[in-house]
Amino acid sequence: MKTIVSLLVVVCGILSCVKVDCPAESGAAVQHHVAVPSQVVLMNATNEDTVAYFSFGADSIVLPSSWPFCTASSNLNCSFPMKANTGKALPAPGYLNVTVTFGAAVGCGTTKAELNLNNPKWYDVVDISLVDGYSNDILIEYADKAGAKRIGPVLGKSGNEKAFGVYPLGCDICVARQSPPCGMTPGTDGCKTGSQYKPDVPCQYQGATMGGGAYVSVALVKPEPAAK
Repeated sequence: MKTIVSLLVVVCGILSCVKVDCPAESGAAVQHHVAVPSQVVLMNATNEDTVAYFSFGADSIVLPSSWPFCTASSNLNCSFPMKANTGKALPAPGYLNVTVTFGAAVGCGTTKAELNLNNPKWYDVVDISLVDGYSNDILIEYADKAGAKRIGPVLGKSGNEKAFGVYPLGCDICVARQSPPCGMTPGTDGCKTGSQYKPDVPCQYQGATMGGGAYVSVALVKPEPAAK
């Protein structure tokens, strides 16, 4: 749990590395290490301003109308600007089914963070998807009673075969581009190996507690330096 707790202490302003608009109870919540329901922080950990876009599932209890800071473009879509090196706590008092992108609305050519949190009938499920394309690098950090996990980071448009919790470019079944969207060609190059339901490196992560109970950070990050 140390990794994510330290991260949230940082983003909630105690170390002022990334300035985050956090709810008043954030400090107490970090001290207890357990959140019910799961709590979400969105971060722009780059030196450039951006816009965060959200596309909610039709079954999501949390919707654009739940977030007055998010400008709605429809009943299931909203967005808000983010300054460089800042963040925002995203209230999720109930079931949250949402896809997050940075810099462009959810669609072809975007890197997506996919969050399914606080489902009273199931466990949290999170992943980063390049199935529709690539636009930028995202990192998710997730911590619950089972410990901390890093989902990603995305390593660019290619090279994500070993990235934990990441669907590589166009790989709609994780290990292959079976019916890829956005005009991509079927194939297996760049995908995970193994089988769809048992890949060598998972394309998504499932939490340990039914109904939530985790800290989740979703960050737009600077590109990883190329390996030498």
